[in-house]
Amino acid sequence: MKIKSLIITMISAIFIMGCTEDFVETNTNPTIVNTPTFGSLFNPILQNPTRNYQRNVNLFADFYAQYWGNLVDGFESPRYEYVNPWLRNKWLEFYTQTLQEANTLIDIYGEDPVYTNVLAQLDIWIVAEWVRMLNAYGDLPYFDAGKGINDVPYSPEQEIYYDLFDRLDAAVKVIDSSDESQVTLSEDDLIYNGDAEKWKRFANSLRLRLAMRLANVDPGKAQAEAAAAINLGVMTTNDDVARIPLWRDGFYDYLHIISNIFVNIRVSETFTNYLYSEAGFEDPRASRWLAYNESSPLNGGDFVGVKNGFDIVPEDAVDFATMKTEDFDGEYIDFVGDGGAILLYKPIMFYSEVLFLQAEAALRGWVPGDANGLYQQGIQASMDHVGVDPGQASAYIAAVPTLTGSNEAQLKQLITQKWIANFPNGAEAWADFRRTDYPDITLPVDGVSSNATVAQDTWVKRLRYPDEAHDLDSELMPSQFNTIQTNRMDARLWWDTADTKTKSGGLMNSNF
Repeated sequence: MKIKSLIITMISAIFIMGCTEDFVETNTNPTIVNTPTFGSLFNPILQNPTRNYQRNVNLFADFYAQYWGNLVDGFESPRYEYVNPWLRNKWLEFYTQTLQEANTLIDIYGEDPVYTNVLAQLDIWIVAEWVRMLNAYGDLPYFDAGKGINDVPYSPEQEIYYDLFDRLDAAVKVIDSSDESQVTLSEDDLIYNGDAEKWKRFANSLRLRLAMRLANVDPGKAQAEAAAAINLGVMTTNDDVARIPLWRDGFYDYLHIISNIFVNIRVSETFTNYLYSEAGFEDPRASRWLAYNESSPLNGGDFVGVKNGFDIVPEDAVDFATMKTEDFDGEYIDFVGDGGAILLYKPIMFYSEVLFLQAEAALRGWVPGDANGLYQQGIQASMDHVGVDPGQASAYIAAVPTLTGSNEAQLKQLITQKWIANFPNGAEAWADFRRTDYPDITLPVDGVSSNATVAQDTWVKRLRYPDEAHDLDSELMPSQFNTIQTNRMDARLWWDTADTKTKSGGLMNSNF
């Protein structure tokens, strides 16, 4: 990949900060060597998933997962259109910022043994960042990317996944929390405040997530990696949840702004329907996640969401349920923060997800354990994290059917509950839908846009590479995507072997 050229081209297109050309030169003392501390770069690297959240995630993955619905006429991404000025940010920020910052830390501190633990934690996080990119695009410039090397080829997803497994394994094995000589981070480690053991459990949990991603396409590898991850030790409580704090004194382009300040989204009707259908009564998490504006005529009733994929959004769409924040006297910690400096949190991985992953691995016979027991523990962990009253949580779990029927029927139940519990982590929910084709979600109500590279009556499967990458790297891309015309968003990723339209009786025949 021609990284240097890509930086120049893309920054000139979107980076309009008004800085003078000689600002850096005239404001830098040439006699001083400015070496960044480890924490001063590690901290912003951890914040990368929050950058440009609306353009990078909400307008695409959050809608595709049907957690949220659009309120803005002219926003055509809910109808599967690709919008290059929005999504090129995702590519730019990862390749020209996050990777370069990480490689800078490796260059400076990579040979110093007292940084072994924090360098391993850095690599665990960069693996998580690679996963975000793989989930969106598929094949990527990977080996040697971000190192200032031109013409980095696009590697197949399988090769990248295998390397990520190796990286996670190596990082976990090298971390030694008993070594008092190791540098530790506290405030600059936004995820675990320097707790090396929690980083190891996160790495193993991430490895389990990746293993299950390959369940239908590479089951032997998936089983081996799932078993290894669980044996090494995954998350054990909600204290292990990986999430990014958003500070009260800053501005963050995140859900609270998009929903309640910009008023660009409301919760999806698909999501609210599931909050009432699973147990036969309102999911007790609903009132902690959602609220109505005081002026909404729906206020005081059941939560109702907006349909996904309008061409012209109805005027009353603003009245539907929205995110419950502190403006509504909210109670869910991820939406209202810690009551102090933290305004709210962006989830990366819930403990409940890890339990659902183990339940699926047990259902497949890959690891010991009771799939139904782990499934119920996953629901309980979500209830606990959201702050639901124990009695209400127990009543819900008792009312939700246990895993019964064929393996396929049980997987549908499991993934549906996992999808609910993963709210509002749209990127992961979209990945699960593509991998398993569960839960049942709707197509755009006004149809797939005629400007989309997605066939009518089919679901979006990936994001296309940005136009600027085509300008510079088309000869390095996978042959099926190396023109803008063939870079389609209905092409399945490597691990997405299923096709929702083949369901019979609501079930797939391709997950086992």
